[in-house]
Formats: sequence, C-alpha cells, structure tokens
Amino acid sequence: MTGFIIYFTLLSIAHLFFCYFGMHTPRKLTKPLLLLSLAACYACAAKPVDGAVLAALICGLAGDILLIWERTDRFFIPGALSFALGHGLYALSIFRRTPGTTRSHLITAAVFIAAYIAVVAYMSFRLEKHVDDKKLRILMPVYLSIVAAVNVFAWVNFVARINSGEGQFYAALITLGSMLFLTSDTILARCMFVRDVERPNFPVMITYIPAQALLCFGFIGLGA
Repeated sequence: MTGFIIYFTLLSIAHLFFCYFGMHTPRKLTKPLLLLSLAACYACAAKPVDGAVLAALICGLAGDILLIWERTDRFFIPGALSFALGHGLYALSIFRRTPGTTRSHLITAAVFIAAYIAVVAYMSFRLEKHVDDKKLRILMPVYLSIVAAVNVFAWVNFVARINSGEGQFYAALITLGSMLFLTSDTILARCMFVRDVERPNFPVMITYIPAQALLCFGFIGLGA
C-alpha cells in the first residue's frame, strides 16, 4: 500500500501541475489514470471487494473521461449521470456499513438532512441565476442533493462509529471525502456557470482527487 500511495501522490502532483499551468494534453492523459489507479487499488486491497464501491469508482472513471472534453456539451449530461450513479452507490455502501438499527439514527439523520438542505438551497440560489439552460437549472440542485445525501449518510455512519467505538478513523476518511466531493462539485458548477475562477481545472481537481482517494481508502479500511 505504501508503494501505491507514493505512486498515486506523484501522479496527483503531476496532474495538478498540468492543470495549474494549462497543459491540456498531459492533463487529459493523466486524468483517467487517477480513478483507474484507485479502482485497481481497491480491487486488490479490499478484503472482501464490495461490488458497489468498485462500481462507484468505475462510474467516477467514466465521468472523468466523458468530462475531459469540456467544450463538448453532449458529453456533459452522460458524465453527470455517471457521477450521480457513483454517488448513489457510495451512499448505499455507507448505509450497509453503518452499525446499529435505522431507527437509532433518525435524530442524527434529521439534523444533518436539515443542515444539508440549507447548504444545497443556498448554493443553488447563488448559482441558478447564472444558468441559462432550463434543464440544467433543474438538474443542478438535484445533482447537488444527491452529493449532499452521501454526506448525510457519511455523517450518520461516523457518529454511529464513534458511539460503537469501532472504525472511527476510516469512517472519518469517508466523511471528509464526501465533504470534499461536494466542495469540488460546487467549485465545478461555479467554474461552468459563473466563470469567475482562474485556472478552473486546478481548484476542482485539488479537491476532487483527495475526495475519491479518501473514499477509496475509507472503504478499504472498513471492509464489508
């Protein structure tokens, strides 16, 4: 695992370097390698392998490939749907690993649902006026709600793990990863619709890469 972490760190630094300096050809070549590497790592290191987690990583890979061509609108919706499916699979995987009964988590879930409804509503309100396409104006808050749902499941799992005294560290990785994913997608939406972010690929990827990596390592640590 140490060797993979060194390799993945170097790959990530190289990709971020290409993003920052606008070197689009090597950026497009290294981007798919990130999720391909994480998917391979999970398939080899997880004991046992959870098909839902592996599928979520592959959905991320598919989304990355579809969104490489930023100026081609026809790939945007399929790319977003691929990521949305991946988020759904992450949420399912977290739910399966949450200790205790569903009823015991209702209060915790209610608190975080209320918090994230407020977050998504605020982000959607700030971004909506910059979105000209009516379909995207509807899809944007729906997509952000799906990402926020993963955050809710992650927080419920984290609180349950603290109470049970088992797996808190790996649950924390998953929670932090889900929060970074929401941050990355919010930055991406701002880059796409507001277009006031310099070097847009850099802030998106500097949050997206650790988000996926933390989710991958968190699921490896928690097991099935």
